[in-house]
Amino acid sequence: MENENKSDVITLIFCVALIVVSLISSFAYYNIVRENNMSKNIESAISRGVDPISVKCTYESVPSATCITYALRGK
Repeated sequence: MENENKSDVITLIFCVALIVVSLISSFAYYNIVRENNMSKNIESAISRGVDPISVKCTYESVPSATCITYALRGK
């Protein structure tokens, strides 16, 4: 009976560790893909003559001082 409890605890620890590693990996992958897409879009904007700051600001989830200033500047 005692051996079964140890086995259950080890399995639980392994499962929790696997979930944590999966979450960290997923978050890292999401951010890497997001950054790659942003850089491709900025390069495309530069080649088309669009201001790259406007492209960068579309990817911001939290407003930065640069994007606020850019928005207030107007065109």
